[in-house]
Amino acid sequence: MPRPIPDYLRVHREESPVSETAKQEAYPGLTQISQALANLTGFRLALREERSPNKGKRMSQQHVTRGGKTARIELHAAAEQETNPKADTTAVESLGNVAGGLEFLLAEIDRLRVTLRKQEAELATHIPVIANPSVEHLADRLETALASAVEVTGADAAGLYVLDDATSQLKLRAAHNLPEGRLLDPPRPLEGSLADLEALSGNAVVLEDTKLLPHWPCPEEAPSAACIPIATSTTPLGTLWIFSETQRDFSLKETNLLEIIAGKIAVDLERDQLISERRTTQKLARQKNQIADRQKAQLPNVKPLVDGWDVSAWTQQGNDMGGDFHDWAVIEDGKLAIFVGDAMDDNFDAVMTSTSLATAVKANCRIAHTAEMMLDRVNRTFWEASAGDHFASLAYAIFDPMLGTMEAGSCGHVQGFAFKHNSVKPLWNPSWPLGSGPEIEPQLATAMLQPGETLALFSSGLAETLEELDGKNWQAQFCDLVVRHMDLPTDRIMRAVQERLNSAETRINADKTLVLVKRKNDQ
Repeated sequence: MPRPIPDYLRVHREESPVSETAKQEAYPGLTQISQALANLTGFRLALREERSPNKGKRMSQQHVTRGGKTARIELHAAAEQETNPKADTTAVESLGNVAGGLEFLLAEIDRLRVTLRKQEAELATHIPVIANPSVEHLADRLETALASAVEVTGADAAGLYVLDDATSQLKLRAAHNLPEGRLLDPPRPLEGSLADLEALSGNAVVLEDTKLLPHWPCPEEAPSAACIPIATSTTPLGTLWIFSETQRDFSLKETNLLEIIAGKIAVDLERDQLISERRTTQKLARQKNQIADRQKAQLPNVKPLVDGWDVSAWTQQGNDMGGDFHDWAVIEDGKLAIFVGDAMDDNFDAVMTSTSLATAVKANCRIAHTAEMMLDRVNRTFWEASAGDHFASLAYAIFDPMLGTMEAGSCGHVQGFAFKHNSVKPLWNPSWPLGSGPEIEPQLATAMLQPGETLALFSSGLAETLEELDGKNWQAQFCDLVVRHMDLPTDRIMRAVQERLNSAETRINADKTLVLVKRKNDQ
């Protein structure tokens, strides 16, 4: 009767079994130190282990911990020393101090191993920090799963190898019954690892004799091994290796159990990754809220104290944080400078662009004596600090409170209207924004405001919002709204515009800024 073909890949060769692999000592070099002391002094070192109720913790500064066991270093005299009662007491005490110092060193090695073990488990899900300290650590859960895989198959050791972001290397992230120093080994290249490649394609691989199959490289020097894929429904994560110190086969039942355990490991990795992503998202949301609060705090909240003039301003970012801003300053000769900026970027780029632009305007407003000079200075600063892929609009207006004159300039898409008693006049047309080049040609305008007349400056986001609400005739409707309220203070005019925006059925996510400057009626 033909032998049934299993649903996993079995790779074997009928040869004599290889000898059992010797185990590596827990602390490499301790045996050599003990032998050297025995040759010099007649005393050798030995580790005495006892079960510890506090797994993974040091009981005291002179105790070494190994996998839940408390260990002490003891001195044992050789046979010739035991028959010599006149052994040098000073030498024995000195050897005791050496043993105590070694205990400190080994305890420090254990502490570093515990830390490394946790970090490797976290890196298996690309998590730089512990996702939830109150829950059993991911490293413990992974090692428990690996121990179960060893127990159900009767094997001797297991290792979890996780792919890197480039899917070109496999790194050991968790292990059971493997030398603890294995976590320090560099990653294995995926190229040439046929067993891992076959497993990552969805097939379990069984190597009955690893020594005689060098073209199917095994990560450990074990006579037999099995490689099981670890993957979510959409993403391969790595491989689970099971190692046996005797040559053997893995049955269909055992490979099925290993695939179930591999599925649990994949769930654990994905769960912790989702927790980490949620924490990152929450942290990012808090940072965005902080940036939005900082942006609001940087806007002026006190009207400029200039006799005979009434100023109101309003800025609202479309998505908590954005690129619009307004500000004012009283410059030389008591003149009032008002500016409106609009960074033509999104999210964090918009915040950085608007912040740098506002800073440049503030730094130059007391130096530049005309709007044209101001725009030229700010553009040079903006151009030199930019990589050429950031642009912004800016309108800058200077008012003479005594004469009632205004001279202004604009680069980009900030719009302006002068509301006279008998007419409404646009101040300029759209132009090239700041950052378009080292030299710019701003749109310039001048006006004489009589008592009761008003100037409006607003960003492109407000213009787009009004156009969305009122169609192509939005400019006429906006001007009509302002004219109907011109006899009122600028706060009331501003409120009328906001009520018009709030009457929309859906909120339009655009950065919006409006500044109203009115020359008060003579008392």
